[in-house]
Amino acid sequence: MTHSLRRAGAAIAALIAGLIVVLALSPAANAAAPPDAQSVVSNWKKDPLYVVSGSSLTSDQQSEISDALKGADSKIYAVALPDGTVDNTSIAPYMSSLNSALVAAGRNRATIAVLDGQTLFAASSAIRQSGVAGRLADLSVTANSGNVVDGMKDFVNRVDSAVKGKSGPALDPDSQANPGAGGTAALLALGALVLVGGGGYFLYSSNKKKKRAIQEAKDLAAVKQTVDEDVTKLGEEITALDADVTLAGQGGKHIDEWQQALDSYEKAKTQLATVQRPDQVRDVTQTLEDGRYALAVVKAKVNNEPVPERRAPCFFNPQHGPSMRDVRWAPPGGALRDVPACRMDAEAVERGFDPQMREVMVDGHRRPYYDAGPAYQPYAYGYYGGFGDIMTGMFIGTMMGSMLSGGWGYGGYGAGYAEGYADGGGGGDFGGDFGGGDAGGGWGDFGGGGDFGGGDFGGGDW
Repeated sequence: MTHSLRRAGAAIAALIAGLIVVLALSPAANAAAPPDAQSVVSNWKKDPLYVVSGSSLTSDQQSEISDALKGADSKIYAVALPDGTVDNTSIAPYMSSLNSALVAAGRNRATIAVLDGQTLFAASSAIRQSGVAGRLADLSVTANSGNVVDGMKDFVNRVDSAVKGKSGPALDPDSQANPGAGGTAALLALGALVLVGGGGYFLYSSNKKKKRAIQEAKDLAAVKQTVDEDVTKLGEEITALDADVTLAGQGGKHIDEWQQALDSYEKAKTQLATVQRPDQVRDVTQTLEDGRYALAVVKAKVNNEPVPERRAPCFFNPQHGPSMRDVRWAPPGGALRDVPACRMDAEAVERGFDPQMREVMVDGHRRPYYDAGPAYQPYAYGYYGGFGDIMTGMFIGTMMGSMLSGGWGYGGYGAGYAEGYADGGGGGDFGGDFGGGDAGGGWGDFGGGGDFGGGDFGGGDW
């Protein structure tokens, strides 16, 4: 009996020792936390490539990648981390924090890459199409297997093309990588292809562009109409409050927020008049958010009430102004989540009633703005983008949420280089525009992760 106990004890001791060894060797056990977003962004102001001690990049690789980022036409920034610092579960909040820090620093449109050892994650708020950044990363990695510097240069070129609206060349597998390859045979083959199919392709491409232009014009008109309604609503509320401010006498005149509200209203009207693309709408709605908070402060002061906290606008209808508290709510058929709500909507939801939802017209039908399609992504971003990571949680399970899964206008969180760059691994999309990606294919779009190394987040001046 005693002998058996001794043997059992020895086995248990060996098992514990083995577990300790496994945990000690595990990357997660030794992984250090990534540098905070503010520190990274502060360094990006000096150099678009921020390298953390322990990164696998050599000094020569760092120099070449940094030069490529600085020479980019668009803003591309990268942070190189030691292997195992982040993974597929931690990259999303970290990338979001980097984005928020950039926005706070005045950089609203940029591309971010996080290189964890030889695994790359990327996202972009500068590329209009959702999911593109991840695909670009995938293409660059595939075309430059084993060479992180060439891959990063390729990625920079592709991002620049995509930011300029040239998605065709950017997504062409052969457009950036080794551009001089092919020789005479390739030129002859290309010439024959042009002669045989050029005419038909031109007609197809022309018709496709016309249809896309018509749809974009239709989307833009709808979004501008929605924003115009919001601007008008703010103006009406300012007019209604004017009497209260007047009755407050000299006290009312000394409410600084009153002038801020007036200025925001005029600024929003001016911005809306110059909108030419749907993505420009977010500047207008951001101005409206500023104006509505200023108006809420004025209302509180003239009524001798406490100044309201600066919170995100009411999720159900941003026209309702700053939210008062969070409330548990689920869209039809969706999961529960916490969303910011004004007092009226919070009470309605808690009593089992429907909130007063902001609806817009889509193809002759009224739909909640968060389910109105990608054209309304900038509309929502302007209202809620300045409040950290709450957006993804609010919109999960909605049409807007599917776009946000890869990021808000963020080309993607690159990931997914499953086998590693050195092994010829691919990339992995992690969502485009901070919102939608394949979670496994390229450098971006909140993608999976792939061994490659490096990343650019723009070049040139801060």
